Amino acid sequence: MKNILIMGIGRAGKTTLSKMIKDKYNGYNLIHSDSLKWALIRAEGKEDYYRANIDKQKEFEHSEHFQRILLEFYNSQVRKDNSKYGTILESGQLHPKIVKEMIDFDNTLVICLGLGNLTRDEMVNLCIKYDKENDWTYGLSREYLEKHADDWYNCNEMLKTECPKYGIEYIDTSKDREKILINILNKIIVHTEYKN
Repeated sequence: MKNILIMGIGRAGKTTLSKMIKDKYNGYNLIHSDSLKWALIRAEGKEDYYRANIDKQKEFEHSEHFQRILLEFYNSQVRKDNSKYGTILESGQLHPKIVKEMIDFDNTLVICLGLGNLTRDEMVNLCIKYDKENDWTYGLSREYLEKHADDWYNCNEMLKTECPKYGIEYIDTSKDREKILINILNKIIVHTEYKN
């Protein structure tokens, strides 16, 4: 089966899609980029600092340095995997240019999930709607989330523009998200089983 990289903006369904694939094909290895991020932060003894300074946390996880570590880790996993399935990487921190530079597109299906043409306010509403206990936004006030809306909006606009330049499919999940994720899963099933 083919390896899968799911990138994109928060609340677009990356974690949900990766879980759907894993439920269908339990043999896949699954890497959540947040797990590696927190492993690196804890190894440096800086968890309290980054939990108290979310802006610094976001700066760290979107840095080119972290993106390269994440993709090197993913590539190492792909190289050592001898199973009939493969590896899924789910990440909200990746820039299309770095992905194109570091990932073998012949061996990895790359998908970007985005929020289409939503406004900043609509993104905040979506964030609140899909907020889960493990999300960094969990329990934060609407006012606080609105401070981050510009970053989400700008990231989404960048992904819409940059993904096509680097041969990455950008998929809008802002409307009928569940139906769209099922359609993506069916496409992945056809794609991966055909390649098998």
